[in-house]
Amino acid sequence: MQARLGVMVCLAAQGWCLASAGARPLAEELPPTRAACWERRYDEAHLAAHPQQKVARIRLVHLPDTWRAEPSRGIYVALYINLRRRVNAGAGYDYQLGGFCRPRGQGLRCVPEWEAGSWRLVQGPRGTLDIRNGDIVANPNPYDAEEIADGAVAIPARPDDRVWRLAPATGECRIE
Repeated sequence: MQARLGVMVCLAAQGWCLASAGARPLAEELPPTRAACWERRYDEAHLAAHPQQKVARIRLVHLPDTWRAEPSRGIYVALYINLRRRVNAGAGYDYQLGGFCRPRGQGLRCVPEWEAGSWRLVQGPRGTLDIRNGDIVANPNPYDAEEIADGAVAIPARPDDRVWRLAPATGECRIE
């Protein structure tokens, strides 16, 4: 029956895997016990072709040594985001949103601990990772409380922020 469905999902106390027949396991992108970072900085040409896109730079961070593992809730990841209009002049990120990710379909569904939308992680082509936006709300960075903050920004999926395609980050995997 698994072969007919073409999907294998396993979730265990120490880790998880998710793959479709013939595909690489998503655990390669987000290994449960090893740090992983993915990012994208959209160039001027892309942003000109997508004038309604709010996100200009995005980074996904998974740091299992920093964030306590909670196998019953899934793995924890954080998104760091810059919009076209920067709030801070520094090199870091202006907004953040973290959530727990669990297998769903052929990817992972990620949900924050408060009502701030959701997102899905799925494998993209040629070793990329796609984030499918479920109308997220990101808090100013840094903001540690588990609620919507003053100054939070809504990033609706429509019209041009439905999917962000990320590549493995170069350099150190860290919170910014």
